[in-house]
Amino acid sequence: MRVNLKILGLPTLTRVTGKKELDLNFEGKTVNDLIGYVVQHYGRQAEEALLDEEGQLDVTIQVLLNGREWIPHDRLDTALKDGDSVALMLMVAGG
Repeated sequence: MRVNLKILGLPTLTRVTGKKELDLNFEGKTVNDLIGYVVQHYGRQAEEALLDEEGQLDVTIQVLLNGREWIPHDRLDTALKDGDSVALMLMVAGG
């Protein structure tokens, strides 16, 4: 499956991948599979940038599917389709 991955506000991950946007071909089916692929393909630094101590997606990272659907952490099993766009972005708060 081909998926476009956008990395926003995650400088460590961008440094590891070398880009802020990647066209990836992977054999997974879900958002969680995509995250696992990125961690496996890009190694320890990607793991540290994305996952918490329990190996789950860090709570500070938000997932946006096709520019319009926020994927909550309890729905990372959401199915992806060929050609989907997934954005991983650091949640920023402030005032």
